[in-house]
Amino acid sequence: MRTNNGFSNGFKLAAMYTCVILGAGFASGQELLQYFVAYGPSGIWGLITAGVLFAVTGWATLDICHRKGFTDYRELMIYLAGKRLGLVLEALAALFLFVLFVAMLSAGGAMLEQSSNFSFTVGVLLIAVIVLVALWFGLEGIALINGILAPVMVVGGIFMGLYAFFNRTSPTFLQDSLAPKWILSAIVYASYNIVSGMSVLASSSRLAKSHKDCMMGGLMGGFALTFLGICMALPLYLNYAEVISVEIPFLVVAEGFGQIFTFLYLALMMCAIFTTAISNSFALTEVVQGYIKRYSKNDITSKSGAANHKENRRMLCMILVALGIPAAYIGFSNIVGYVYPLFGFLGVFQIVIVILSWRKLCQSQS
Repeated sequence: MRTNNGFSNGFKLAAMYTCVILGAGFASGQELLQYFVAYGPSGIWGLITAGVLFAVTGWATLDICHRKGFTDYRELMIYLAGKRLGLVLEALAALFLFVLFVAMLSAGGAMLEQSSNFSFTVGVLLIAVIVLVALWFGLEGIALINGILAPVMVVGGIFMGLYAFFNRTSPTFLQDSLAPKWILSAIVYASYNIVSGMSVLASSSRLAKSHKDCMMGGLMGGFALTFLGICMALPLYLNYAEVISVEIPFLVVAEGFGQIFTFLYLALMMCAIFTTAISNSFALTEVVQGYIKRYSKNDITSKSGAANHKENRRMLCMILVALGIPAAYIGFSNIVGYVYPLFGFLGVFQIVIVILSWRKLCQSQS
């Protein structure tokens, strides 16, 4: 089934999934550097492992929501973990979505500060304003934006990664690591990203009209992330000594190939920051709106109730941005290296329960 704008529902779901995982940490090279490149060529196997987890978990999440008729993250979590634990998981996921939003603001500030004469504050404010405007258009608008920008980012990232790799003549990092830590690193990386990924997919699951849409959304998203990750990791291996201590590692690689290449990379990076910021902030406002809707005395189906609902949503967007701006000063690399992994344990639990529940659901309906 196709939507009016010509994108298949499966493709739009894959785009939403890719955009929320891609993010600034991925596009900047910071996550690739810390979780994969640091382990030498063995990190490539880590990327493949993470990609498989993304694909299977994304497919399972969408298919459960489609089969059970869920349209928000709360319904999914209660089904997977029971009411009490499900509400706890929803609250933790909402907290992580806010952390991710803050990370995107921080990344925007760091990118403009490292690449131009703009201050960190200007970059943060710029991303915040763009996100606030985008959130006014709701799910369909955000899905359309991601549907356009996701393939641009994937194709652009693959081209830039391979070009930088094959045009580097003096590799500086060829060390391998056979220690099993790369496996743990891959699981941690996939796990904390799954927390936000499941939140966004659950909030977007109403776009799925068939089991095929669910399969495409998960598998296409997982494959795109895996292939893109490998392509962008390769030049980081060869420039490891030069990029190990900077906020935006891939920018250092891009600057070695001239102004045009650098400009193209900055455009790619800005798209990644923007799409991830709007995807995460949309999912977060959906979670909070769910609480308001459940405990509000207004009937949102009425004209006045719908107006209040819309007004509440806009107010939430403004509060989110207002809280995110000062939090962005924690620093992008600090958030990636220290805050993200804390949510890895939550993600591991979610991966396990969603796959087991999906298997049981499929067997019962076969």
